Amino acid sequence: MASILDIRDDPSTPPTALSAPPLHTEFMVGWICVLKEEYRAAVSVLDERYDAAGLIRGQGDRNHYVLGRVGGHHIMINLPPAEMYGQTHASRIAIDMKSTFPRIRCVLLVGIAGGAPSPKHDIRLGDVVLGTRVVPYATGKETDDGFERTGMVRTPPRELLEAITFLEERMWSEDLSLSESIERIRAKTTRGQTAFLRPANDRLYKDGFLHQETVCDCLQPESQQQANLIPRRLREGDLVQLFKGSIGSDNRVMKNAQTRNDIAKREKILCYEMEAAAVMEITPCLPIQGISNYADGHKNDDWCLYAALAAAVCARELLLSISPQIVAQYPLTLSGTLLDRYITDVARNPHAFSSNETEKLRQNRNSLIERHPLIEELLKQQLRKMEDGSDGDIEDVQNEVKRLQDLQATLKRHLDDLGPIMDRHNDLLLSHDAAVRDEYTYLQAQVQMDSKAMEDFAVVAQSSLQTTGKMLKLCSLKMRNKE
Repeated sequence: MASILDIRDDPSTPPTALSAPPLHTEFMVGWICVLKEEYRAAVSVLDERYDAAGLIRGQGDRNHYVLGRVGGHHIMINLPPAEMYGQTHASRIAIDMKSTFPRIRCVLLVGIAGGAPSPKHDIRLGDVVLGTRVVPYATGKETDDGFERTGMVRTPPRELLEAITFLEERMWSEDLSLSESIERIRAKTTRGQTAFLRPANDRLYKDGFLHQETVCDCLQPESQQQANLIPRRLREGDLVQLFKGSIGSDNRVMKNAQTRNDIAKREKILCYEMEAAAVMEITPCLPIQGISNYADGHKNDDWCLYAALAAAVCARELLLSISPQIVAQYPLTLSGTLLDRYITDVARNPHAFSSNETEKLRQNRNSLIERHPLIEELLKQQLRKMEDGSDGDIEDVQNEVKRLQDLQATLKRHLDDLGPIMDRHNDLLLSHDAAVRDEYTYLQAQVQMDSKAMEDFAVVAQSSLQTTGKMLKLCSLKMRNKE
C-alpha cells in the first residue's frame, strides 16, 4: 500500500516571524482560558510559539488560537473574547476546540478562582488548586429540609489524576518550587516583569466584616482594621502552595464569605469559579486555578495576573511531568458531529492566505491529507469492536463504520479535485525558478500517491468489514441453532 507521506512544512516555506507548526494531528493538549489575564499568562509559559496562519478551523469554530509548545507537548490555546465568561461561553470554547483539534487527548482549564480558606486548608492568594472534583454547588432545588444539590459531580480522567501524582512527587522531592518557576517565567517576559509581580497585600477578613464601597479597609494601602483580619502565620518555604480537591463551579459569582464557608464545609470545596462544570460536560478536563481573591465582598483585581501566572506555570510543570508518548495513549473521545465539522470545513475553506500558487496547492493538499490518519485510526477502532463485539451491537458499529467510510470518500473526492486544479497551473513547469518547477512536480506526484493510498485503505477496510460481518452473523446463527 502506498504510504501517505509526512507533510511537515519543508525548508522551501517562506520564512516567518514564528516557527512553522508541526502536523495538525500532533496537537493533543487543549488549553482553555476565559479571561485576558489567563490568556496572557498562558502564552508567557510557552517554550515556542508556532505560526497559526495556515490553520483551518472546524466548521463553525469561532475560536482563534495560539499554537505553541511546552517541553515536547504541542498545545493550542484559545484567544478569549473580551467581556465574555460563564458556563455557556466556556462550553462553546470546548466544543469548537474539539472540532478543529479532534485528536485532543487532554484538556486543561487554566484560570483564576476565589479561594475558600479553612483551618484545614490554609489557602492564600497566589496559591494553586487542582480540581480533582468539580461540584455544581448551586444546581439543585429547595426542599423542606433545605437546599438539595442535583448537579452531577464530575472528576477528571484517571490519566490526568495520575499526572497530578507525578507533579506532587517532583515537589515532594524538592525538584520543583512553584515560586521559583514563576519568577523564571516572569523574568523572561517583557511587559510581564512588572505586570506579573507578586502583590504585597494578602488580607483575609473575618466573615462578619462586610465590604464598604470606596472607604473599605481592603482599599487602603495599610490595614486599619487588624481586629477584623484573620491572623495567619508567616509561610515558610515555597510561597506558592499547591492544593488538590473539590472546586465549586456554577453559573454565579461567589462574593459572600458566610455563604462561601457554608457551602465549602458542606461540599468540601477549596475554591469557586464559573466554567469547569460546563467544560467537563463537553470533554474530560483538569481545572487548574490560581487563587486571586477569597470569594468575598472584598475581592479585587490586584492578584489576577499573578494568580493567572501561578496557574499557568503549574499547568506547564504538570505537562513537563508526563511524556508526550504517555499523553498520546490517553483515550480519544470524539463525537460524530465534531468529526463531521472537522472534515467538512477543510473542503469549504481552502487556503487563501498565500500569494504563492505552489504554496496554496501544497497547503490545501496538506490540510486534506492530515485528516486522513484520524479517520483511518477511528475505522480500525470500529473494526476491532466488530471483531470483539456481541451480536447486539453489530448494527451500531456497522453504521459508524459506514459513516467513517463516507467521510473518507469525501476527503478522497476533494483530493481528486486537486488534480484538475493543478493541471490548470501547468505553466508553473515553465517557471524560470527551478525551485518552483521542482515543487510543482513533487506536488503532482504526491497527490497521485495520496489518492492511491486512500483508495487502497478503503478497499482493505471494506473487505475487513464484510469479512467480520459475515463471521459474526455465522457465529450468531450457530448459537441460535444450539439453542
